[in-house]
Amino acid sequence: MELLVSWIVLGEKCPNSQGDTTLIFNRAITNVGEAYDISTGLFKAPVTGYYCFSFSYQADKREQSGLTLMKNSEAIVKAFNSNKPGSQHVDNASSTACLELQQGDKVSVVLPKSCHVCGIGGTTSFTGFLISKA
Repeated sequence: MELLVSWIVLGEKCPNSQGDTTLIFNRAITNVGEAYDISTGLFKAPVTGYYCFSFSYQADKREQSGLTLMKNSEAIVKAFNSNKPGSQHVDNASSTACLELQQGDKVSVVLPKSCHVCGIGGTTSFTGFLISKA
């Protein structure tokens, strides 16, 4: 079986999203097989098979934070937090999905409108790997 694994982190703070925006994780810790493109934020399946994806994030003291895992244009899983204005709490959330992908399918993480996450210190990350070929 060919090895394919990506662990990518967001290397900077993100502003609030003005609309649903593909989050570009721009610091590759591991990107064996280079399925994740750090210029577009897209993980493109190089082979048909079963894959596992997860994301986690941290967000500071604002009203809304969240991320959505997308397969092509379909929302697969979401994580969302809503702080009250003036809250002193930091939000953390994560989600995982195992998917069957066809060669060329694209997986991405979207920052929903009016949400934000932090990238300082690697607190927001995305992981994807091939479990087995179909």
